[in-house]
Parts: sequence; C-alpha cells; structure tokens
Amino acid sequence: MSALVTVVVPIFNVEDYLPECLDSLARQTWRGLDVVLVDDGSTDGSAPIAADWAARDDRFRLLRQANRGLGAARNAGLDHGTGDHLMFVDSDDVLPPYAVEVLVGALERSGSDFVSGNVALLTGQGLRQSWLHRGTHRTTRLGITLRDQPNLVYDRLACNKLFRRSFWDRHGLRFPEGVRYEDIPVTIPAYALAGAVDVLDLPVYYWRQRPPGAVRSLSQRQTEVRNLVDRFAAVAGASRSLSRLADPELKRWYDESALRSDLRMFLDLLPEVDDTYRRRFLDLAVDFLTGVDERVLDRLAPRLRIAWRLARARALPELLAVLAAGSAGQPSAVVRRGLRHYLDLPLLDAGHPAVPRRAYRAPGGVRTEVHEARWVGDRLLVRGLAYDVSRGAARPWHPIRLLWLRAPSRRWRRMLPLPTRVHPTGGVAGPAAGRRRHHERAAWAGFSTLVDPRRLRGRGGWATGDWSFLVLLVGGGRPRPGMLAVGDARPALPARWVDAGVRVVPFVRSGRLWLRVERPGAWVTGVRVAEGALLVEGVAGRRPGPGTTLCLSRVTGVVGRAYPVQPLGVGVDPSVGADGVVVGDGRWVARVPLTHLVADSALVAGDGSAAPGGPVPSAGPAERTVLVGEAGAGWRVALAEPGAEPVELPVPADFTGVRRLVGPVELMARPTDDGVLWLRVLPPGPVAAAAELTDGVLILSGGLPTEGEGWAELLILLRHRESGTPTGSPLPDVVLPTEVRGAWWSVRIPLTGAAAPADGDWAPLYRRGPGGMPVDLPFDVSARRMLPRDVNVGIRRLELLSDREREVIRLGPRPAR
Repeated sequence: MSALVTVVVPIFNVEDYLPECLDSLARQTWRGLDVVLVDDGSTDGSAPIAADWAARDDRFRLLRQANRGLGAARNAGLDHGTGDHLMFVDSDDVLPPYAVEVLVGALERSGSDFVSGNVALLTGQGLRQSWLHRGTHRTTRLGITLRDQPNLVYDRLACNKLFRRSFWDRHGLRFPEGVRYEDIPVTIPAYALAGAVDVLDLPVYYWRQRPPGAVRSLSQRQTEVRNLVDRFAAVAGASRSLSRLADPELKRWYDESALRSDLRMFLDLLPEVDDTYRRRFLDLAVDFLTGVDERVLDRLAPRLRIAWRLARARALPELLAVLAAGSAGQPSAVVRRGLRHYLDLPLLDAGHPAVPRRAYRAPGGVRTEVHEARWVGDRLLVRGLAYDVSRGAARPWHPIRLLWLRAPSRRWRRMLPLPTRVHPTGGVAGPAAGRRRHHERAAWAGFSTLVDPRRLRGRGGWATGDWSFLVLLVGGGRPRPGMLAVGDARPALPARWVDAGVRVVPFVRSGRLWLRVERPGAWVTGVRVAEGALLVEGVAGRRPGPGTTLCLSRVTGVVGRAYPVQPLGVGVDPSVGADGVVVGDGRWVARVPLTHLVADSALVAGDGSAAPGGPVPSAGPAERTVLVGEAGAGWRVALAEPGAEPVELPVPADFTGVRRLVGPVELMARPTDDGVLWLRVLPPGPVAAAAELTDGVLILSGGLPTEGEGWAELLILLRHRESGTPTGSPLPDVVLPTEVRGAWWSVRIPLTGAAAPADGDWAPLYRRGPGGMPVDLPFDVSARRMLPRDVNVGIRRLELLSDREREVIRLGPRPAR
C-alpha cells in the first residue's frame, strides 16, 4: 500500500488543543500523509504553532486566509491537497495512531468509494463510545450501500471518514460556506451517491467534548438561535439533495433520522427557551415538515409523532404539554380504549385536529435484549429481556416465554427447545437493565436459559453451521414470535472448545445473537519470543502451501500486515491425535519481527526514533495525552492462503499466553473472549496476575516490570464507564491505595459498605503517583481465568466482563430468583 492521504485541518483559535491534534497526525503509523493546515484568521497563538509544525515536518503545509468559516477553510485545503485519498480533522480533536492505516487498508481491501470508522468521545475522564455512532458502527461491514444499512444516515460526521479523491471530484462535493453544520450537506449525499462504502467498528476518531468553562464547540451551543437556523438549513439541504436523486425511500430514511435526532434536540429544548426561540423553531419546523412524507411521521415513536404534528400545526401550548409529559424520561403509561392500547399522553381523550387517534397507539411487537452470555460449567448461560411492548410483562406468568434454537440447515429442520427461567427486570444483568426505566408493566420481562452444546450434535456427529435463537411469547392474544437481539451494551461473547477440533462460538449478526458450530481449519498451538521475533506456531488440516501468510488485523477483515508461513515436519504423514490436534505436515510457524511491533508502539509512547519512515517531531511543550482505551493498539491474528479470505486463528483451551518486555514496551499475546489469538503492546507497568474474593473484598495482585523508582507510589483506580446516553455523566474515579512489595503489588476493592464503588461498570486503571496519567491495567490469562465471572456478595452482584478485550468490573443488585 502506497497511497498518499491528504488530511485537511482547519484552524481557528484552538491554541490549547492544536498541539495534541497535530502530534496525533505526526504519530500516525501510516506515514504517507499530506497535511494541509488552513489558518482561518486565528487571533491567538494557533498560527505560530501550525507554522512550527510545517517547518519541522515536510509532510505539513500551512495556508493562511482571512476568517471565512469552517466550510471555506476545508474547501481551501481541498484545493491544495495532492493525495489519492481525503480526510478531514478538526483542530481540537485527536486521531488514534492507527487511524489512517486502518482506513486506507479498508479501502484497498474493498475498493469502496469511502470508509467510515467508529467514533469515541474524548472527555476529561478518557474515552467513551459516541452515542451517535453506537448503532451505526456496531459491526464491521465492507462494500455495502445505504440500502444494505439504512441507519448510516445517522452518521453525519465528516471527520471519521476517508474518501477516494476520485469519488469526491467525480460528484463535485464541496462544503457549504458561511453556515454552520457543514458536514450534513456533504456526508448524507455521499452515502447516497457511493457505489459501496465500508463501515468499521473500530474507533478511528476521538471527538473532543470540551469541559465546562471552556470555549464551547458548535455542537455544545444548541440554545443559540443561529445554531437552530443553521441546523435546519443543513438538514433541509441534505433532504432536498436526496430528493433530486429520485429515490424516495432514501429521502424518507433521512427525514426520519433527522426528526429522531438532529432536529429532535431543538424540539426537546422548547420548554427551556424563550418565546423568540420558540417562534423561530415553529417557522423552521413548518417549512421542513411540509416536504416530509406522512409515512415518515407514522414510523416515529408515539411521543415524537404527536409532537411533530403539533409543531406542524403551530399548536405551541399543546406541544409543550406533550413534551412536558415525557421530560422526566419515564416511559408513558399504556391504557386501553376499546380493543386497542394507547399511550397515556395529553390530548388522547380530548383530541386535536392535527393529531389522529392512531398516533397515540402503543408500539407493538416483541422486544428482546441479551445482556449476558457466559459459560457456566459446560453450558452457555444467556440472560436478558423479552416481552411484548404493548402488553408488557406485569406478572411472572404473563406472557409465557418459550425459547428455541433453530438448526443451520433447512435439511435438518431441527428446533431445539431451551429451558427458560423468568426473572424480575431489576435482577437482569447488564447496564442496559439499569439504564432503561422499564414501566412496571414489564417488571417481569427478564429471562435466562442454559444451552447444552452437546444437544447441537446430530446423530452423524458435529455439523458446522449457525444456529439462531427464537423466542415466542404466549398469552394475552395470539403468540408473538421474535429473535434474540443484542442491546446497546453488547456483552462479552466467549467461545468454547466442546470436542476434539470443534468449537461453539456465540456471535452477533444484524444485531441478533447466534451460535456457530465450527471445525477450525487451523489454530495456534504456541507463541514464543526468540531471535528478535515473535514466533507463532500452529497446526492446519493440510500442509500450508506457498504464499500462505499470517495476517495481523486491527479490525476484523482488514489485514494490516502479513508474514510468510513456513511448514514444519516435512516428510511426516499428517494425522490427527486424540485431542484433535493435527501433527505432521500440518504444522507451521510464522515469524513476526519484534521491531515491527515496537515501531508502532513507539509512536504511541512518544519515541519517534523507531518510527518507520523517519523520526517523528517532538510534540513540544504540550505532551501527548495518554488516552485510555485505544482499541486498535492490538492485532487479531489470522491465516490466509493465496486467493482465500483470512481465517482467524483460535487458541487451545489451555493456552497460557506470553508477556515479554521488548525495548520501551511490553508485548502481550493472549486469547480474546471469542478465543482468537490477540497481540497487544503496552507501556511497561503492572499486570494483574491473580484475583481472589475474600470477605466481600476483591483482591487483585500482580507483578511489576522492575523494582525501580516510581512504583512505590503506584495507585490502582476504577473509572466509571458512562451509561452511553447523550447526557450521561460518569461518577468520579475511585482511587485505591496500593501495597507495593518489591516487584509485587496488590490492591483491595471493597464490594460492600460505604467505601464500595457504586453500581455500574468500572474499568480498572493504574497510574504512577497522584499526578501520573491513567493507563489500562491489563489482566494476564491466568487472572482472567481466576477472576469471579459471576459472584453474589451480600446483596450485590460482581461480574468480570470484557469490552474490546479490556476488563470491566460490573457491580449491581443481586438478581432475584
């Protein structure tokens, strides 16, 4: 890969954030950059900072212009860019070091017109998933269209994308000038015009959320009338551009998304703003809704479909009453009128000429959410919610929940009934259960079931394929079927070897839970460090042929690096042992130079001497912030034969992993939750190697890289993971005093009493002293196996889960049985 990427960075009065932004660009693992800095008339110290970078790194160029706004600055940068691909980075945001590498790799793998990556919000307490991108970037998908995934219309950000310059120029894309919200009129038409796009679940962009008291960004100034006007103008322009494409369904998808999100934020502000703002809102709303298909309003949630109809009729008092009815965030009660169920909202019985009675109908259908999937002994426990939205689940027996697994082959026609237990909603695991305020009518919506994998084996042995979960609700009317969906807070999905050479792997497809029975064609048998390389050894069903490679991927399906695979055991007949391991000509080894791994990690650590393509300029006086949760700092490992898709490599159940100091970093090799080999580099530091639960206290302990200065002030802390809602705020860090003895440390985490952390998900971190930067606390393989995955401690429940291969300690109420 040798593509040159033009990165356009518009700059205006961001001296506090600009050094970190430009440092993140300089430290990209993809070195072929053409960075065009556009100073849009800054009056602070931004221009000298940009000029200094342009003088020190020949990949950076500085343009100056009088202040004309973000759109004009981006267009000026476009006109001077020379790259094969285009990217836009706002000057107060940050790129993870792997971002450009992964985006370019996706386009070269797929041939799509552009690629869009996931987004993390950069807050004062680290990174969290962007709510806007939670649903759109849940799964990596290459070479799709807007019709394949209509919810991509919610992804309006320009900065998380890499465009082919040829696609951009062919359609004459430009940013509007003199207005705010420049992204929407470009990104929405781009999705509609593209022959194919890629969507990556890996965060490639860190979107800064400025702290209280700082100069607020545009997205944080919603109550300004200028923002209201410009947002409506941007949305209306995008809607008109879709109508010109002569595809009514694309326009309907976009209009629906705008009424649900972009414009809804202003609708929800109406109770708080003055009459001038309200009148302007109604003017703009009436103008936009005139061009919206009536079917779009019918597809909205009841409160929204009622509110937007009242706005279209300029019925302000009635509109405010409806908005106030849902302002507390509680679900509206459901009442029965005749044979139908309706939401108990204002004007239901009084009526209003602008709102038909059908707009109040309670949503129907089966709602399911899987909050947990883990192995209990040799069986898979699945726990979550399942209930009829309109009828609820007010009692344990209403409705009755029946679960099945459906066989992967139509030829089999097998349906396996699953034993199902009912639980109160408050006892269901997962942050989604606590975050969502379920109405009392769904108080008994919780369920759990145990899947015995031996039942998936047919009379003729194990048949590979994907099994789907089906649910049927019986009671209160005709039976309602559905499938098990995975909620916003996706649980860890651990795989398990169930027989010689056979694995069962829970996974998510199209937002639903599935089980895969697979016979891997190859897997890893061991990993070791020798002669300046990481040696990955494994077995395969046949002797690896010429051109077979070991692939390292930061995101599934996008190969970042490949290394030749060498066969072993020449002259020995291949055979399969009793444990299912292939021996003989099926054995192989691949060599990954440690310098390659160290070079990437040096970019993160700030040592430019090892960077490919030459040294990286120092960040200067503003050091790079250590960002917790850079998911792309690791690689999943796969095997690829010539002309075939890479196949990820599982590890045996007794795989112990590898930890080794390599230059300035520590290299870790361990399995992911789904049992695939995963490589990761970290700063040398503590690693949790043991865990035990004693008298209501979780004790973590492990080793230190050296007994040197600085570790005596080691602190372990727990960071609350925000609920994921747009307004969710984290709790303060829980700082825990740590005992250090020589090269060993330990910490006690109370789970009961006043000193115990609050309910929720907590990420364990460490730092060297009170002023140190927090860093992920990694767990080695033995600690992951020792930690209690599901333990009741008094009236509380402790779980260890995984999110992007990082440990999460979840605390909550003890489930009712």
